[in-house]
Amino acid sequence: MTKPYLTMEEIISIPRLSQPAVAEDGGQVAWVETTPHWDKNEYRKHVYTYAKATGETKAVTQGETQSHSPAWSSLGLLAWLSPTGTGEDKRTEIFVLDQGRTVRVTATAAGVISFQWAPDGKSLYYLAPDQEKTEGQKARKERYGDFVMSGEFTGNCLYRQDLAAGIEQGLAAQAGPKDLRPEKKDPSLPVPGPEFSHVLSFALSPDGNKLAFMAAPSPDSLDLEQASLYLLDLKEGAPRALPLAKPLDPYGKILFSPGGGELCYSRPINEGKWYNLSTVEIYDLTRGSVSQPLLSLDENPYPIRWTKKGLFFSWQDKTDWHVSLLANGAREPILEEPGALTMAAAVSGDGLALAAITATRDQPFELYLDGQALTQQSRYYQGKTLSRKEVLRWASQDGTEIEGVFITPPALEPGRAYPLLVLVHGGPTWAAFATPADDPYYPYEQFVQRGFILLDVNYRGSSGYGESFRKLNYRNLGLGDYQDVVAGIDLLVGRGLADKDRVGIMGWSQGGYISAMCTTYGDRFKAISVGAGISSWYTYYCNTDIPVFTRHYLGDTPWADEEIYNRTSPINYLDRASTPTLIQHGDSDARVPYANARELYRGLKDMGVPVELVSFTGMSHGANKPGLHRAIMKQNYAWFCHWLLGDELTDFWLPSKKD
Repeated sequence: MTKPYLTMEEIISIPRLSQPAVAEDGGQVAWVETTPHWDKNEYRKHVYTYAKATGETKAVTQGETQSHSPAWSSLGLLAWLSPTGTGEDKRTEIFVLDQGRTVRVTATAAGVISFQWAPDGKSLYYLAPDQEKTEGQKARKERYGDFVMSGEFTGNCLYRQDLAAGIEQGLAAQAGPKDLRPEKKDPSLPVPGPEFSHVLSFALSPDGNKLAFMAAPSPDSLDLEQASLYLLDLKEGAPRALPLAKPLDPYGKILFSPGGGELCYSRPINEGKWYNLSTVEIYDLTRGSVSQPLLSLDENPYPIRWTKKGLFFSWQDKTDWHVSLLANGAREPILEEPGALTMAAAVSGDGLALAAITATRDQPFELYLDGQALTQQSRYYQGKTLSRKEVLRWASQDGTEIEGVFITPPALEPGRAYPLLVLVHGGPTWAAFATPADDPYYPYEQFVQRGFILLDVNYRGSSGYGESFRKLNYRNLGLGDYQDVVAGIDLLVGRGLADKDRVGIMGWSQGGYISAMCTTYGDRFKAISVGAGISSWYTYYCNTDIPVFTRHYLGDTPWADEEIYNRTSPINYLDRASTPTLIQHGDSDARVPYANARELYRGLKDMGVPVELVSFTGMSHGANKPGLHRAIMKQNYAWFCHWLLGDELTDFWLPSKKD
């Protein structure tokens, strides 16, 4: 009897592992598992811990009380973030496990964004929206109603919370009414001054006396390019900007060396544009000199931790993801097995204990501590037929080598030409990987079970293939990508594996944009699905929260270079459009604003092209509920089975009797 494939619901139900944290002595590990609660239609995050001495795994929180972002202190105390309150008062606070008790140690106005332990384990530093501005905006809303003025923002500030005081206040809050509690002690603000409008990241020196932080004039994407790195002596209280060239990587991590004399951070190289690589830069605080020891690595190195053994970092190599060590100026492999994907890792300060979340070609993501698996994710795949994934290479129209992940049944039937579905990842600086991991928007396994083959394309601009490859879609968005996709289709058709008359394409975000381009620019497809995609770069530029993305990739504003905006926008090729198109979009999407979906829908409708628009109420750029993921999967499945296989399509967005 043939084993069944994973259903959509089973795929969504598999726990997602993330955020590993290892204790300083290497004896304990914490991590996060995200699982759906179907009845509440929500994802729940819970921190789990593993004790090496006993082999015991425990959940820190359960049920509706959630937790994430675990971190161990130097004294072995575990802290994490948990949501508190409801409605407009809902926010995230820091909790600790103190002598077996769960205690909240912060009480902020708008919630904690991220935090770090002080090296001595006696206090916590955290980022949170400016408390004074937050309270002022609440008062304004109560008086006048809710509105936002252009240029108005609430930046992130850096606070310090004394652990003992926080525990005292947290226990008092649990023990009695407000009027009987001790007077609340507000956390101190170690970064004074209005010039630090928006703090992005920070790090504490090993001796706890210095603090490095990155700050920008505002959260606006254009202002992030003006971010500077500062050093603060916590005893003197006088921050100073380090004499570093701009731009820095505003999303990068800051680390002190074990001796405290050097700082590590990330810097974009070459033009410093969105499509450029970043490299690790090290600043010597004594000499004032700068070095870039990983510049020869033609991909982004992401710092994990600077330990006594050296600097641990991760980096992508095409469809693999590795962990390496920079020691004595040379790169040493740590987890560099071909075909492996280590998406998250944590290491102890001495560099001896390593926790990693890794998948291989044949095994799903598991959490490992020094090579020993602590989780059993593989149990969700037992008794199931899994699709086969392999990496293919082909030449695009201009000769550029392109890779993609070819997804098929375990065995292909000789002489059979299968209906083909092309998948297009978002980004564009992301990639498709050949592991058992599943996509939450497109049901790979169900499509394969139904008789499709799939090609997940790492088109030009994808990450993992070096700086020059990333830049190939500069002023060439959609057009070069289209040729990469079509060349991959031609490869499979030429090999007799794909039916040229039954080809579909789908993608989300940047993948949705490329799919939209395929809708209007060409006629190679039988059906198309556009997920949160761009239809007009003009519309996108004027409405997105990251207009700098467009200026970096297209080279200018639409007012200065109208031609490039027209040439790369799907909406300008409507006169060619003929392919049935499904459009899926959240109506609260700030990244790719909803107007793009309405515009493409109206244009295709007016051209007489079969089109369906599914608007997800209140959803932003991506789905964050299991029910939404299920709906998106089912809609895509029904759409392509109808247009490529001839299935009936009647109210496909509604639950069927089988659901």
